[in-house]
Amino acid sequence: MSNKGALALLADYEGNSSDEEAPSRCFSTKRLHRDEENEDIRIKRVTKLPAPNFIINNPEEVVDDPSLHDGRIRSFAHERGNWVTYAYIPYESNEGLQRLMSLVTRMALLEDIELKGFQDLHLSLTRTVILRYHWIDSFVSTLRDNLSHFTKFIIMLDHLEVYTNEEKTRTFIGLQVKTGYDTLLKLVHCLDNCLGDFKLPKFYENPSFHISIAWCLGDNTDKLKSLLPYLNRDLELLMSEYSQENWYTYVEQILCKTGNKIFQFQLQ
Repeated sequence: MSNKGALALLADYEGNSSDEEAPSRCFSTKRLHRDEENEDIRIKRVTKLPAPNFIINNPEEVVDDPSLHDGRIRSFAHERGNWVTYAYIPYESNEGLQRLMSLVTRMALLEDIELKGFQDLHLSLTRTVILRYHWIDSFVSTLRDNLSHFTKFIIMLDHLEVYTNEEKTRTFIGLQVKTGYDTLLKLVHCLDNCLGDFKLPKFYENPSFHISIAWCLGDNTDKLKSLLPYLNRDLELLMSEYSQENWYTYVEQILCKTGNKIFQFQLQ
């Protein structure tokens, strides 16, 4: 603790206790007074000091506030030392996808659903798991070793589908992958083995690889699925209007985000 911090803490204590009750130790103390006439020992108990303001105002427990992130609810309770982790393929947004997002959000309003578009597009290769802080270096090293033999490949996007998360608290509209499926399966199998080494849950069986472009709160699967025929018809028109580069990506790296850290794994 710096000198300024120590002085601030001392001032906080002094502001909550009287001058005559200042203790000489950090635990509950007793002060002795000797009466000069009868030499009797009198014991005066000191009132326990209140906690400093910085402790009161900064409790260790973190309470989730959905209003800070568009009403989304944490799938995992916050716990010190636990890092939310997942592996994915980044997908750079473009003009064609932005047009599609705008079209999808407007169409959803017909069912009184307010969709929100994603800023950072990606294709998930693992579930969202909890990684202990002291595992991070070992986990990243394991991923690097196992992903080192994969080569670059192309994924192309096809049609729109509707998805929900496991808790049914959010619904998504995403673009399904048309090509690159076999390579994605091999990547998932490789990552599943890495997760298994750390006793972490594997990816979903028979995965539907996709890139989510918009989401809403709650389970609105049926309403959004009723719009799919119209949305996919409009998607075909957009695909003919915008060049093919808007609808595919050349996968050159896998990313792993754990907490606020992002690790890159370049493909051959």
